[in-house]
Amino acid sequence: MNQLNSSNNKKKVVIIGGGTGGIIVANVLSRKAANEANITLLTASDKVFYEPDNLFRLFDKKDMKSQYKLVRKAVSKKVDIEMERVNKIDPEKKEVSTESNKTYPYDYLVIATGAAYDYDRVPGYKETAHNFHDGKATLKLREALQNFEGGNIVMGIADIPFKCPVSPLEFIFMAKAYFKKRKMLEKVKFHITSPLPRVFSIQNVSDQVTKKYEKMDVEIHTFFNTEEIDPKKNIVISMEGDELQYDLLVMVPPHQGQQFLIDSGLSDDEGWIPTDRELLTHENFDNIWAVGDTTNLPVSKAGAAAHHQTKIIGANIASILKGKEVKKKYEGEVQCFLMTSLNSSVFLDFNYKRPPRSFFLKDIFGRGWFISKKLFKPMYFRLILSGRV
Repeated sequence: MNQLNSSNNKKKVVIIGGGTGGIIVANVLSRKAANEANITLLTASDKVFYEPDNLFRLFDKKDMKSQYKLVRKAVSKKVDIEMERVNKIDPEKKEVSTESNKTYPYDYLVIATGAAYDYDRVPGYKETAHNFHDGKATLKLREALQNFEGGNIVMGIADIPFKCPVSPLEFIFMAKAYFKKRKMLEKVKFHITSPLPRVFSIQNVSDQVTKKYEKMDVEIHTFFNTEEIDPKKNIVISMEGDELQYDLLVMVPPHQGQQFLIDSGLSDDEGWIPTDRELLTHENFDNIWAVGDTTNLPVSKAGAAAHHQTKIIGANIASILKGKEVKKKYEGEVQCFLMTSLNSSVFLDFNYKRPPRSFFLKDIFGRGWFISKKLFKPMYFRLILSGRV
């Protein structure tokens, strides 16, 4: 065996997180740099979950089995997979520690730990609010929608940032179509809150959605920063002093980064990692990369953003391992679908410098984009996670 490529002389690459970002980086490196590095993936779960389909589950009768895939079946055999929950990173010693008291030394580290939910941040949230962000909550909300007999449905946002910023907009469009199908529209009033001065952060998307909501008699409550929920009175109270009555409350839960990142001094107070917007390295450690929801980048916390970032990170780490110049830079690319009914969608394609193209926001493409969105899940499991597309 060549001494240079023997296992003892290989660099150690540790990837934390067995979701979209971590799996793609692992697979890219397994193809580009398996001869130069030992690659270890640390994951707290043995399954990867396709969350975008949660909205569909609210309005159909399917189970969630098709949204899961075993991590070991999604990751190259050249990658060592360890079922471990990380509790500390020491960037000076270059070590990752786990709850099982194991230590993983690294030369290069990729953090792909996503976002966590802080349900306690908003008083009253756990007692009454529904969400569609995890599997059990999604099925519970589906049951609530099926049993709903009428009144105010409020789609709220507990705090920003949060995953998939278009999802509250989609919920309103899809729920409206759902109750129309059930011939119940005259019994249901829809409300949506936003902490921003408009319903969505990107102006041209917000303008388009606002026009549609006005035609649909959806009431928009801007500058609504959620402070607490009163489950006894069924009201949401904002920091501005506004009160909104609900009969069914759906609310994006408060998000934060992982606690161990805060404890390790690698993030801000909310757990988001300070990340170079082009190279995706930690601002203070050039041998640590962050990907996806765990970054503080000014882009959507979405799988599509992570998808683009992983290709940059994988290629650049491979270049470093091979002694080559780092050339790849992330330009803020994000693409996503925005459902506008149960069977139509628009397409958003944007980056740091350019907002979504207005051409793709036109309704004439609605059915086509819907079909594309439905086809995306099999593509995700078969191609995207592989890092080949």
